[in-house]
Amino acid sequence: PKTGNAKLDQKYQKEQEKTVAQQSQDRQKLQQKQDQEHRQLTKQKAAPARVQQVEQQHAQQTQQLQQRHSQQTQQMQQRQSAGGGGSRGGGRR
Repeated sequence: PKTGNAKLDQKYQKEQEKTVAQQSQDRQKLQQKQDQEHRQLTKQKAAPARVQQVEQQHAQQTQQLQQRHSQQTQQMQQRQSAGGGGSRGGGRR
């Protein structure tokens, strides 16, 4: 958020960029892990029930990651709006 304080805005911008980069990396890692597991199942000619089970686990893992990222983003926004001071920023809690 824009606080009217250039240094604070810059700090928040960096924090946001760092969080976005970390979340992107988390998603890529999970995607790679899931792709690898899927290739393994295909190679092993796994039973359809097993494939379905793993796909459900993957969906659950993806959902949990999205929830965690959503919480991280909300917490960061709350910290930033609380720390902003000034007439803009603090009142939304």
